[in-house]
Amino acid sequence: MNKWIGSGRLTENPVIRYNNDKVSFVTFTVMCKRNKRIREGDQPVDFIDCICFGNIARLARDYLYKDKKVEIIGPLQSGHYTTKDGQKVYTKTVLVEELQFAETKAEEKERQESKNPAPPEPAPPDYDFMDIPDGVDQELPFR
Repeated sequence: MNKWIGSGRLTENPVIRYNNDKVSFVTFTVMCKRNKRIREGDQPVDFIDCICFGNIARLARDYLYKDKKVEIIGPLQSGHYTTKDGQKVYTKTVLVEELQFAETKAEEKERQESKNPAPPEPAPPDYDFMDIPDGVDQELPFR
């Protein structure tokens, strides 16, 4: 059985791509924390490349963005390609079959507000009257 299950946050906004047959698909990367800690406070993470087709691609395109927490289920596919320098690069990608949001709107709003606190209220304008010196009205071009 080949089924990968994981959750994490998107590292960037999803990207819409097209294959040779002009079929669109969406790609994104999810940062997943591992359960095991290395040292005090350190927790290793994995960056999982994901690809979506069809309705899931539309969902990803319309509702996912950087830092959105998601849960993903799908088979893990391996592949490879050769760079211009002749170096072989191996890839691992999850073909997303199920995609779910992993936080409520309230949790998401609270996280965004804690990350970007509201700017302070501007000071009210100073409406104090100033004293007009005597004789200024004689200098004005109109009366």
